[in-house]
Amino acid sequence: MRKSKNHLLILILTVLFVVFSVLIIWGRREKDIKEDVEQEEIVETEPVIDFSKIESISGKYYYEDEHFASSFGIDVSEFLEDINWKKVKEDKVEFAYMRIGRRGATTGLLYDDEEFEINYRGAKENGIKVGVYFFSQAVNEKEAIEEAEWVLERLKGKQIDLPVVYDCEEVYLEDEVQRIEGLDAKQLSDNTLAFMHRIEEEGYETMVYTYQYWADTFYEMDRLASYPIWFAQYDTQEPGFDYPITIWQYSKYGTINGIDGATDLNIMFIRKDDRPE
Repeated sequence: MRKSKNHLLILILTVLFVVFSVLIIWGRREKDIKEDVEQEEIVETEPVIDFSKIESISGKYYYEDEHFASSFGIDVSEFLEDINWKKVKEDKVEFAYMRIGRRGATTGLLYDDEEFEINYRGAKENGIKVGVYFFSQAVNEKEAIEEAEWVLERLKGKQIDLPVVYDCEEVYLEDEVQRIEGLDAKQLSDNTLAFMHRIEEEGYETMVYTYQYWADTFYEMDRLASYPIWFAQYDTQEPGFDYPITIWQYSKYGTINGIDGATDLNIMFIRKDDRPE
């Protein structure tokens, strides 16, 4: 009888130990799950632009919310001559991107933008922030690096306020073939990265200019999306793009005092926590 009682006691103690162990494990698991949920709740999601909040004043776009402010700007090249930068400033233009040069779409030669030096001085003298872009037609990484070196040489002694932009696009030619025709998305993305890496080696920030068709067809955007994007899309309430946009070129038919001709209009979105104190 005593032996049976001992066996029963051992069995009861064993069951109690198992139940107690299960309760401890379950309690720890619930605690871990609760902590994971709480951790997920405190992780901040990346803020996005609510394009429905863009305000248009005389054709100029402005934006502000809890996370972002904006800046209004234009971009110009030698096709717009004799710009009166004082009047441009008075028309509330805050920044200007100007073409610093280009590679020929058929010749492959490098050319200065004939108005760059004048535009640079005019914008700077009137307190307008300056950025530069280069129109590329590089067929490989070697040429893209050559373009970067060319830009760096012309930036010596100059102070720019915005990232250097790489701009590669289709050129519509009637009787000749564009030299980058036939390049695939990998090669064109390799060229873009090669250009930007070389520019960054000298301490400049960089940005990619693109538009929907080019991004979809000729870029591997997953490789480029970590860079600021200058996106062109016109005649729409908001740009339909799957990646964050730093600058939206929303019109190519803008009217700006001091410029004789249609002008590209841009809105730059600026993170408030990125602004200097």
